[in-house]
Amino acid sequence: MVFLKRGVFAVICVVILSFGIGTAVYAAGVGPSTFKEMLPFMKERHPNLGDSELEQMYKSCHQQEGISNTRGMM
Repeated sequence: MVFLKRGVFAVICVVILSFGIGTAVYAAGVGPSTFKEMLPFMKERHPNLGDSELEQMYKSCHQQEGISNTRGMM
């Protein structure tokens, strides 16, 4: 009976771990969207900004300088 409980617990842990790893792999594989793809969504969220301001915002949010520069990210 104790082995059965441990087995069920182990299976649940493996399933949760697999989903977590799978989600991380999927997220890493999905590349960042281009500015042209993001423009309609950005205009919807920030209707008072022009295209050049939105492009500047996009560039500041997608810099490749590392994780520490996330000031513009929401």
